[in-house]
Amino acid sequence: MRRISARGLIALIALVAAALAPMGASVAGPAGSSPPKNVILFIVDGMGPEQIALGRAMKGSPLFVDGIPWQTKGTLDTDSLEGVTDSAAGATALASGAETNNGWLGMVPTSGGGARSVPTALERAEANGKATGLVSDSYITDATPAAFSAHVTSRSETTEIARQTAQQGIEFLFGGGRRQGSVGPLLDRPGVTYVRNTREMNAYVNGGGAGPVYGFFGSWNMAYNLDRDDEGVTRTEPTLPQMTSAALSVLSKDQDGFFLMVEGGLVDWGGHARDAASMGVEMIETDEAVKTAYDWAKNRTDTLIVFTADHETGDFDMTGQTDVAKLRRQTATTEYMWGLIKTGSPIRGTVRTYTGIDPTSAEIATIQRCGEHGISDVLSSRAKVTWNGTCTQEGDHTSTFVPVWAWGPGHADFAGNGSENELVGQRLLAYYGG
Repeated sequence: MRRISARGLIALIALVAAALAPMGASVAGPAGSSPPKNVILFIVDGMGPEQIALGRAMKGSPLFVDGIPWQTKGTLDTDSLEGVTDSAAGATALASGAETNNGWLGMVPTSGGGARSVPTALERAEANGKATGLVSDSYITDATPAAFSAHVTSRSETTEIARQTAQQGIEFLFGGGRRQGSVGPLLDRPGVTYVRNTREMNAYVNGGGAGPVYGFFGSWNMAYNLDRDDEGVTRTEPTLPQMTSAALSVLSKDQDGFFLMVEGGLVDWGGHARDAASMGVEMIETDEAVKTAYDWAKNRTDTLIVFTADHETGDFDMTGQTDVAKLRRQTATTEYMWGLIKTGSPIRGTVRTYTGIDPTSAEIATIQRCGEHGISDVLSSRAKVTWNGTCTQEGDHTSTFVPVWAWGPGHADFAGNGSENELVGQRLLAYYGG
């Protein structure tokens, strides 16, 4: 049995309390025991209870997920076979219902020291005649989407991940990595329509396109929301809610139903950077993507929505003294600010321009010594938030329990507090005869 850390126990208590609290919405979800025709799975990479609280605080009002009448609210233990999970093992549990080693995707170790493949929910959905889709604001061969479409023992095998993904028959495949060499096997596929920007995506959807359609944006991950204006991508890179809406339009044309996984991947990236403002803004955007899906599904009785995470990142914590106003005043990520500083922009002027903070001499020295993470140290100290790293250390994954909330037919399949994260993949496979 896995041990529950003190922090995991605290998170469990908080999430159980949330499950017992009034849901705040009057629309009742559909009931029924038959497998759902459509499944929409949201994986918010790096999200624990404090990330949800941060998004709520930065928005200044409840998130949309606070008002959805979730019919089941539980929590997941995210540990892998090696203890604290990475995204590959965590996503494999959610995709295939199997516990595995960190760095492995769609594979599990054998007793003889080898490895064997395990089927994924996406593969089973395709085999059952469903349309399938993967959406991420990280690069499309990153661990979370790859766990649904590939079988490798190293998440760094991105070209092989792309090759295997190209063979899956996916009808909607959108994410980052356009200028990443490893996406080559996903390009120039016969019968696939490719869109290069938001305008082309909208034109395809408005023209009634039914897939397959692929869209890859950005050189690596897609732009952080805080940086979209400065990077000039507001008219070229679609947002996570826009990609979710497009996916639902395309996939819902299949009369047999669909399986869609949407990843809010940049919450995790903000956690690794220990950039609270960026992480909070990404949490808000992912919340808007969930709203897009719920608004599409709320009057239906055939669609299941599951909202969860692969792990928490950063051991992030707010306190009663957290200065949310300071976080809201930040208008660029620490990554963007550090990029400017590295190319000659003055530290004091850059930090002041994008955060409203006039750093002291000691704070400037911290940034000089610690680089991008030094900016994080300064901003975190000013805003009174804490992480599990300092100076050159990035925020790391933890064993904090994460939420698993469900609405729609089959919602009761995800009940339980402290359940193993493999539960999600096992339930999804069961819908398709697994």
